[in-house]
Amino acid sequence: MVELLRTGPGILLIDTQEEEGIRGYFGVSSGKELFSLMDAFSFATEGETIVLLASSDERVVRASDEKNALVITDEPSVILAGLINNGFACRIRRTKIVSRTIIMRAVGDMEKVFDELQEDYKGVEGSLMEFINSNLEQGVIIALTDKSLNRQVTLSDIYMEKCLLVSDNYFTLYKELRSNALRYLNSGLKNKVWYEMDIRIYDMYGAFQLHFDRLMNVLTELEMGIVLGSTWSKDYPKMLLAVDVYSVRFFTFYEPRYIKKILLGMEYVDDGTRIVDYDLYMGKKKISWRELTKDRKMTRDELGLHFRKETMSNLTHLEVKKIHEMEEKVMESRKK
Repeated sequence: MVELLRTGPGILLIDTQEEEGIRGYFGVSSGKELFSLMDAFSFATEGETIVLLASSDERVVRASDEKNALVITDEPSVILAGLINNGFACRIRRTKIVSRTIIMRAVGDMEKVFDELQEDYKGVEGSLMEFINSNLEQGVIIALTDKSLNRQVTLSDIYMEKCLLVSDNYFTLYKELRSNALRYLNSGLKNKVWYEMDIRIYDMYGAFQLHFDRLMNVLTELEMGIVLGSTWSKDYPKMLLAVDVYSVRFFTFYEPRYIKKILLGMEYVDDGTRIVDYDLYMGKKKISWRELTKDRKMTRDELGLHFRKETMSNLTHLEVKKIHEMEEKVMESRKK
């Protein structure tokens, strides 16, 4: 649920005197559909490629506002193969695939994580734009961010806008970083304690799967932690009264009260209807909603709606739409 590593978009430089023809091949007929390199990097995602068009080698060094970038949903090698197979090889003087980028999630002391990476891999420090403008074809660029990797990462999200250029093979480096990403995360947290919690889902109408999926969407989008497992069990709120409960074991570096705020907010829908009960336990201790406020006059419903608005404001528009769709299904299940 906590995404610690992802790749940045590929970058392909094409040196050509026939920019218009190349743009036409990609289905771009006007300059309005071109972007600056910085703008393109701000919305291009992994699996996509920023194609930079140039009419001479000198123009490969990009001005930040020069609009000559396309964003194509394909890998650089696939794009090049398509150009060659469709007869465009004679129109291209030279191409370069810029060094690939790996973006790593870090939290806390970012400088410490950066220094450890530099020490471990003997990387060269520089800005992402400096490396790209140097037309590098060898090595891998490592960038750090404290933002969620489930969302778009822009240049402003990269720590201090500085990166490391590492000379290792991309696939070898990615495998090593994937294995050690949690260690670097803990380093930034200064070995802060991780919490193992138990989230128990109750619903008298039995829509457990919808409540589980809805909760996982929120925890995943906000990158709250790691699910260790889930299982069915019984609870006994009253003597001799057994109720079904779906328990989720959850591992997180966020404090229990913070997780409880999110859970309490997600017990409600926008009109104030409480559709589920998400109880949170640390060992045998149940985290009460009353621990979340010093205002003793505030009701559970008022507090829940307050935290719902807070949680929903931190989700993307698309994720909010998905949550609303799930909630509609929950309400429908109550009519059966």
